[in-house]
Amino acid sequence: MDPLVQLLGVSKSFGGTAALHPTDLEFQPGLTTALIGPSGCGKSTLLRLIIALLTPDAGRVLFDRAEVTGANAQEVRRRVGYVIQEGGLFPHLNARANVLLMSRHLRR
Repeated sequence: MDPLVQLLGVSKSFGGTAALHPTDLEFQPGLTTALIGPSGCGKSTLLRLIIALLTPDAGRVLFDRAEVTGANAQEVRRRVGYVIQEGGLFPHLNARANVLLMSRHLRR
């Protein structure tokens, strides 16, 4: 089975500081994958690269075998749940409701 998401030599730096060293990674469809690590190790950067909120300095991000670019970023975002860390959560909603909120909005 082809991976749903592939990172091929993807790296990202900010102001000369590496946020994500060259990374090869695959996410298989139908499986739950957890990214764990200390603060500042690149987890959020990696997720932002997958949904094209950031552009990699090097390497390629593929989603469903197509390279993620500005042209198809919106389609990728519709298929991936992403909740920002600070200021983007609604305290009166539980975790599931916060994650599903944008998917309901995008269906309109």
